[in-house]
Amino acid sequence: MQLLYLRYLASRPVEEIQCVAQTRRRDRCTSPLLTPGAPAGAWALVPATASSGQLALPAQVMAVYDLNRVPYAEQLRWRAQRCPQHAAAPTAADVAVADWEPFDPLRHHEHIHTRLPTTTRRPRPADRARQAARP
Repeated sequence: MQLLYLRYLASRPVEEIQCVAQTRRRDRCTSPLLTPGAPAGAWALVPATASSGQLALPAQVMAVYDLNRVPYAEQLRWRAQRCPQHAAAPTAADVAVADWEPFDPLRHHEHIHTRLPTTTRRPRPADRARQAARP
């Protein structure tokens, strides 16, 4: 994941990253960060460069979910790991710590993928009901 011009490693796939805010029932919000109404990032192949002071991986590219082209406020929402509803309610406490870890290409080399992912979204329950209702 690339946001605010930094690269991070998430603990789960982009589609499954969950909001860390606390609900009114004191549970963790189950909403995903990637929502249909919000601006989305795009998968891109970028050089697998290292941070300053580290050796770069030679001639290797990696797939990242790039959020650098979405509005700054949206990047901050992702960095805080909050769904759109809880990003608008800053007084809601966080139940969990954000799952981001700064990405190091040498330490996290097993997470470097040189191909863009095939985006096959899992059908939501409402989509499955519509498909079942079709003749």
